[in-house]
Amino acid sequence: MRMPSAASWLDALPTDFYDQLAHSLSLHGMAAAELISRPETPVLARLRSLSGLDTITVQRLNAIGSHAQLLAVLQHEPLPLYHVLLLGRLTLETTLAEPVLAYVQRSMSISVEQLQQLLTYCLDLSGAFLQQLEEHLSAPAGTISLGLHRMQVEEVFAELLTQLPAAAAPAANLRLSEPQLQMLRLALLLVHSLPPDTDHAFLRAVHALPNLRAAALEPLIEHLGRVRVQEPLTLTMPELVQLYQGMQVCGMVFVSDVMSRIGLEDAFPVLTETEAATTEAAPVSNRQAVGEMVSGFTHWVQHTFPDSSEIQQARQEIMALADTLG
Repeated sequence: MRMPSAASWLDALPTDFYDQLAHSLSLHGMAAAELISRPETPVLARLRSLSGLDTITVQRLNAIGSHAQLLAVLQHEPLPLYHVLLLGRLTLETTLAEPVLAYVQRSMSISVEQLQQLLTYCLDLSGAFLQQLEEHLSAPAGTISLGLHRMQVEEVFAELLTQLPAAAAPAANLRLSEPQLQMLRLALLLVHSLPPDTDHAFLRAVHALPNLRAAALEPLIEHLGRVRVQEPLTLTMPELVQLYQGMQVCGMVFVSDVMSRIGLEDAFPVLTETEAATTEAAPVSNRQAVGEMVSGFTHWVQHTFPDSSEIQQARQEIMALADTLG
């Protein structure tokens, strides 16, 4: 599929060419795999047909691990690699890449800013490499030029995007201190771990709330797990509702007998009334600290979103939940 002049440009590639492209190839390959592995739709089928890619081909090309292997692919099957880069690039510029970017950030233990720098660097490299390939590769059969073929692929990809569910608009942007971030994580993990105890009305009521079911909480738990102290935390209204309810459930657990029922008393010891009375300048207990943070977050949400029907509904559900504690 190469033009006669291709050998010369391949011979001219520097010996560290793969090393320069390694991160970009890996990131684009993961993004292309994420796209190609999506559930089948007519538009995605057209995209696969135009690119000639399937999951097996993408996986094989993602295994390139040296300069020699890269050259071999460019010599014998350059168009599949071109399409991996093209589809990967298109995907990385959209929300479709969020699972890939989350994985990269977590595996590399980097900040949001560092992830963005890496993404920009990789996109710059792929843009230059795609342009280079378009100068030297022949177009697929039935296409006048690779540039026109690329436009066809981009048009079908744009059509695919129009069929995706609309992303929820951001409701809040926060920068949290370490105690605040840890408290939000604790609240969600605590709610997630509450046992479906049929003998306790409160626990049954918690599990009946759709927003606080384990499967519903897990994406937000993962989201908070990726955020670092003082980094921007963007929350949609559904996520904010989950935190609003989760924090209050956490507070209820800490001030009720639920603590002892699920074995958290030792993990979060508190002062007894006798100890508090006999200890001069007694330190604030963990229960008190949790209560203050829950109260502060609850007040902030209600003050910031006084007219939100979602928050009002969530508040009513929490009030009903509190009644089960007697």
